[in-house]
Order: sequence, then C-alpha cells, then structure tokens
Amino acid sequence: MPTTKALLLGRRRGRAVGLVVGFAGAVALALVAAFLAETAGVTTASALTDRILPLLVFYAPGPLAAAGAYARCGGPACLAVGVVPAAVLGGFVLLGTVVGVPGINGGNPAIGDVTVSFAAVGVTSAFVGYCAGVTAVLAADLLGVGSGSRDGERGDE
Repeated sequence: MPTTKALLLGRRRGRAVGLVVGFAGAVALALVAAFLAETAGVTTASALTDRILPLLVFYAPGPLAAAGAYARCGGPACLAVGVVPAAVLGGFVLLGTVVGVPGINGGNPAIGDVTVSFAAVGVTSAFVGYCAGVTAVLAADLLGVGSGSRDGERGDE
C-alpha cells in the first residue's frame, strides 16, 4: 500500500531534510538571539526572545510533525523534529563550553537533565503531531481530497 509506505518511511526526502534542518536553524537562531540579547542587556529583545524560544522548543514540534506527516515526509523525519530543540541546546552548551564563552555554564550537571527533558517533551509532542498528521492524511484520502489523491500515489517523487 503506497500510502502506508509514504507515511511511515517518507516519500519526499528533500522536504523531510528541509523540515528538520530548517527547524534546527530556527531554534539555533532564536537561542543565539536570546543569548546575545541577555548578554547585551537589551530588555526589548530579551523579552521577545523569552516569548519566542519556549514557543519553538515546546509548542512547535507537534504542528511541524503534523505538517510533515501530511506532506508525507515520513515518521523518522517527523520524530526527528522533536529531538531538534534538545540537540541544538546541547550543541550550543557544548560549543560554548569548549570555546569558553562566558555565561554558558557547561559544567553544571543539571544541563544534562534539562536537555533530556527537552528531548522527552519534544519527541512526545512530535509523536502526537505525527499521529494527527497521519489521521489527516488518511481522512483526506478517504474523502478523495489532499495531496495523495491528486498525484495518484505515484511514489516516484
């Protein structure tokens, strides 16, 4: 069944890579902006990043995974979206510790717990979003609307 294979493994690798890498770039940009705003003492930018960063870390993986499932990016790509915030945070702390950036406390043992918590929340949110996206695809196929019914499930993309 082409729909099942497309939903589980993905049919559009370029779109799947773009989804994961684009989200990683957005989270990294927001994290660097938050760090720079906090370091520079810019209260307006700091207040803005204090609103955007939790939105990206906690709330974005679910809808992005749902959109990825609907676009038939595959389960692995959709679940990878949930790991992105934890991986970016861990990489940011590791890089800051290795380079010796003041204000980044890589020696704090709690940072590992925070990273694991981010990963748990992100993967859970991404799984729920993926399930919602798969449900939307199956409902759209059943009704005869959506991307799967338009292209006839060719699978050659």
